[in-house]
Amino acid sequence: MRAFLEFIAHALLDDPSLVQIKEVRRGPVVKYFMKVPQAEMGRLIGRDGHLAEAIRRVMRAAAPPHRKVDLRIEPLD
Repeated sequence: MRAFLEFIAHALLDDPSLVQIKEVRRGPVVKYFMKVPQAEMGRLIGRDGHLAEAIRRVMRAAAPPHRKVDLRIEPLD
């Protein structure tokens, strides 16, 4: 999943080297925290959040049946 998120960042963002991805596992739940520069958040989230939701759907579809996957997109400090 991490490789998928890196692929998406390289495809959509101007400077993907600034993206930070953190993975937190708790039992069957895996949460990904993706931090991107404030100026590029719109490119990753999309209009009305449609692109971010599409990324989440693909991640959930690719996850094993016993895993729950979540993605949070946050601004980089």
